[in-house]
Amino acid sequence: MKTTIADVARVAGVSKAAVSAVLNNKPGVSKETREKVLEVIRRLNYRPNAIARSLIANKTKSIGLVIKEIDNPYFSKIMKGVFDACSGYGYSMLLGSSELSPEQERKSIEALAGRRVDGLILSPLQGEYFDFFYLADLIRERYNLVTMAAVKNYATHVVDFDNEDAAYRAVSHLIELGHTRIACFSGPAYSAHSGERLAGYRKAHLEHNLQVREADIVTVGSYAADSRRAAKVFFADSENRPTAVFCYNDLVAIGLINGLEELGIRVPEEVSVMGFDNLDAGEYFKIPLTTVHVPAYKMGFAAAELLIRRMGSQEPVDYEKIFFPTKLIIRKSCAG
Repeated sequence: MKTTIADVARVAGVSKAAVSAVLNNKPGVSKETREKVLEVIRRLNYRPNAIARSLIANKTKSIGLVIKEIDNPYFSKIMKGVFDACSGYGYSMLLGSSELSPEQERKSIEALAGRRVDGLILSPLQGEYFDFFYLADLIRERYNLVTMAAVKNYATHVVDFDNEDAAYRAVSHLIELGHTRIACFSGPAYSAHSGERLAGYRKAHLEHNLQVREADIVTVGSYAADSRRAAKVFFADSENRPTAVFCYNDLVAIGLINGLEELGIRVPEEVSVMGFDNLDAGEYFKIPLTTVHVPAYKMGFAAAELLIRRMGSQEPVDYEKIFFPTKLIIRKSCAG
């Protein structure tokens, strides 16, 4: 288990404030106490949390935002919401992106720490093998933090929406149109939202007494190029294919439609396609996309407002969870 500042204080027989003063080379600590604390630090091999320490050191009227994909239009809307809220409260916004890499996520947080941001909004990568030690450090140091998805076993302020319910309603709509075999072009493993949407897909099948064919669930990623390639493989067998596909997001849906077109498969006459996110491009695509509207701008705005409000509060931490409603947008990519 990682050694904490509390462990150092206990072994040295001093307060955590005294240990903090030694770590930050502040006055008010006797030479004897300083030497005792430093000796315990060496003995326990304590490594101060550089991220959390630098993040809480000064007030700069700035907020850090770390997203997953800087070129994904969904995150552009979140960025705009955060930016507008910050501007209204006299804060600046600094941006980082994990680009789907846990190591890059950590580096982005460290880079923002170097700029002494007052708080952090994080769209966290998640997965079975991810190590959230840096998140645990921030929480332990009571750093100002809002996540754009709940992280299992970690208490944070959260701004999100009910992915499972949104997916359930989207797939139920396809079933109500008469589709009994619906594929799922699922998102990447790093996204908790992907797993939640897959759960909604399964729930809709279960409640409508339809079989889930595991072979019809394809992990394709989050971009149009990914699903375009997957479509050419998945739909190669023209005699045994589903009549509808529920997609992780609109980019996946657009890539799928392009791939189907190249195979000579008509949308929605032969295969209906359901998107997710309601990106602006979907409305103006050659086949206007039926999709789930996610209020990404409002979520970004709310996350920044929540963070700024909590930074100005002296009350005990009471973690807030703000969930936004979603809405099914009916266009022309789905038919019965």
